[in-house]
Amino acid sequence: MKGEKLILEKIITLIVFTVPGLITYFWINLFGITPSSKRNNSEVAALSILLWIPIVCIVLMVYNLLALISHWERLHPSTFEIPIIKKDWRYVDSLEDLTKLSGSIWFILFYILLTVTVSFFLAMLISKYAYKKMIDKVNEVRKENNIAPLGMHATVWDSTFLNNNGQIIELKKQGETESISGCLIKVPRAHESGKSIVLEAIDHWTNVMEYYDVQIDQTYVDIDNGFVINIYNLEKALEAENSFNERFPDGITS
Repeated sequence: MKGEKLILEKIITLIVFTVPGLITYFWINLFGITPSSKRNNSEVAALSILLWIPIVCIVLMVYNLLALISHWERLHPSTFEIPIIKKDWRYVDSLEDLTKLSGSIWFILFYILLTVTVSFFLAMLISKYAYKKMIDKVNEVRKENNIAPLGMHATVWDSTFLNNNGQIIELKKQGETESISGCLIKVPRAHESGKSIVLEAIDHWTNVMEYYDVQIDQTYVDIDNGFVINIYNLEKALEAENSFNERFPDGITS
């Protein structure tokens, strides 16, 4: 019985003191801010603790506001007819109070629901505004130290391929002449094992590039695996495609 109670207390402690930060970290990663390498457990724990602080402050502010309103409702019962206000809300101003309340199913449900909502908007603000401001300030110091500024993306792969624009690419092995071309439609997220990509209309674009010399804007070189990805100028590639379609309306080149 004591063992079950201890396990329950650990689960509740995990929900109250760990989950908010982890959820926020999860949202931030989904919104596109990812580290250059996968973080270990201690780093994730430290970040979760830091992110937990603003979330719990907001959650407890809302909770204490409801407690204040519910106490006012007891003094003036005819003023409020909202069911949620009639709950027995108690003030929380210490970790001890928070720990005691964590034994209430009602409080845990309220805490989780509000935590998910608050963490979403907090992560949105961080990824949309705070992160850019931080990078700008960091780059000011780096420039003063004659160090190249950081980009908004943590990896070269992310900055090259994780955008919302169409890309026509050529993929080949370094040192080889044989290649395939196509429209890049899917790329892996950060920290996915391997770098698998999905190309569309390979035969079509390979034929186009055989007949027309299209300008290459960028070349991505995977030094470890020896793959080269040439990124064509999209406007020139579409012009070449139009010329190819006019010349070979059926797509047959022979």
